[in-house]
Amino acid sequence: MKDLFEKSSLSIIGLGKNTGKTSFLNELLEEARIHAKDKILAITSIGRDGEEKDLVTNSKKPRIYVYEGTLVATSTELLGRCDITMEILDVLPLYSALGRIVLLRALSDGFVEIPGPSRKKDLALLKSTVRRIEPQAVFLVDGALSRMSFATSTESTVLCTGVNISRNPQKVLEKTVDAVYGLTMKKTRRWLPMEKWRAFIYNGEWEEIEGNLAMELGKEIIDKFTEKTEAVFLKGAVTDSLLSELLSEASFRSVELILEDPTKLLISHEMLEKLNLRKITVTAEQTVSVERILFNPYETSGLEIPSEELMELIGKETALPVVSLKDLQRRRRNDEA
Repeated sequence: MKDLFEKSSLSIIGLGKNTGKTSFLNELLEEARIHAKDKILAITSIGRDGEEKDLVTNSKKPRIYVYEGTLVATSTELLGRCDITMEILDVLPLYSALGRIVLLRALSDGFVEIPGPSRKKDLALLKSTVRRIEPQAVFLVDGALSRMSFATSTESTVLCTGVNISRNPQKVLEKTVDAVYGLTMKKTRRWLPMEKWRAFIYNGEWEEIEGNLAMELGKEIIDKFTEKTEAVFLKGAVTDSLLSELLSEASFRSVELILEDPTKLLISHEMLEKLNLRKITVTAEQTVSVERILFNPYETSGLEIPSEELMELIGKETALPVVSLKDLQRRRRNDEA
């Protein structure tokens, strides 16, 4: 994993609960301690990470263990739950659900809890503060469930999946492949309008589309759709209901569908297939670079599910390296032996 430390920033995002995000963050921290001692890491979270139990499922979670020199963004209310000696570097004008965001430096090894900013612009301010203090730091963001849009704020991303996504291996495969398809879509080459409308259509020039709800928005787009239409630009979430309204018009085909960023594509596997049949190209204003896929073979109970064949299929379908959390942990134990 040494190549990941050459990135300026990295987000870790998951397709659901218990996909190994926090465990992978711990593996990165350990890897840096052993193989990248010259690197300074700065960590934060979208949501709350590092607590002993998941506040939603009440299941036991891996705690986050940092080493001396690591920069940590946490909140004022949880400073007392970080069992490290620390130097406060900055108190930012940002807030999490658990108080104001504080940037500190670990002066000893120990466990931390890291509730971070909840908005992309706040994450950008935190990152710039880290850069001011440690310009060469590797900025690590531990994502939260259904908050994958933060991946567009980092240079690269690791996508976490695993057996907890579904009891059906085929569903795990489909959801993982679909997520990679969405996240790695191409960047549009078109100039895009800056006005604050929900949607635009390109018929030689950009035209605004009125409406906000999926049904009324779809009807407005169809009303302006002609044989000369080249592209549709949609802001916000793009869902099955919105696309179903568009696809109800038989002539809606062979156009470029442009999103703000890949994480706005919230559609089913069946809808993806329909778009492909209509030869609709999906692109985005901002893109995400997925470096690899982490596969968690452990159920919430701790039971390991044999997954070698499934991992091989995911790698084949996505053309991305797939690494097992089990293998990472085994390799680290061997390094420490």
